[in-house]
Amino acid sequence: MLQMDLIPEQIVSHYRDVATMLTNLGCGPKTRSALTHKSGQTLKQYGTTHTSAQHRLVPAEDLQVLRDEATRLHWELVDRPISRWFSIEGYGVAKAIRPERYTAFGADQLSRGTHTFLPRVIELSENNGGYVHHRNNELFPMEEAMARVGSPRFEERSRWRRARFRLRAAGREHVVTEIAHAHGYGPHSIGQIASEYEQWRVGIKPAALDALEEAAR
Repeated sequence: MLQMDLIPEQIVSHYRDVATMLTNLGCGPKTRSALTHKSGQTLKQYGTTHTSAQHRLVPAEDLQVLRDEATRLHWELVDRPISRWFSIEGYGVAKAIRPERYTAFGADQLSRGTHTFLPRVIELSENNGGYVHHRNNELFPMEEAMARVGSPRFEERSRWRRARFRLRAAGREHVVTEIAHAHGYGPHSIGQIASEYEQWRVGIKPAALDALEEAAR
């Protein structure tokens, strides 16, 4: 799990971790350059020791683009991430989560990806203000999907994602950043609040969640 606010040394270490994971998952330097629209030299400078004259601080936006791609590729592995998710979330919730075919859709009714792990599909749909289908494209009501996961921790992350999307959809994404900063989150960590990928997840402060939901109303 990431710290809420990363100092430059931690940002460099985390960037290297993300880059290594992408390489291991088949996303090399050229692809990373294309994803961030930055040159290979610039990407190298992001990973240079923060005290070096060659160092450049990776923008939070670029780091999030790379983390999003690494997360997408990570979840395609299926077995290992699911095992790790249960080990942190609690194995008791595993009994109700069935390995079926689930598809996440966004508010624009476009598919955001198919997976057999329900929490990941719920995350994708909530990040895009959408809904979930399962089996033969049957609508899976979100209340039923949440009940099937049956995890209070997951429900808390779900609340954050839904409130964040409402603010973004209303053109008030800056409010998410303002609330996060007010509660001690740094710019390089905000994008990972409520992530289901536990290695880079940033925990939720109850007061921050209350403030976010109040703003979203």
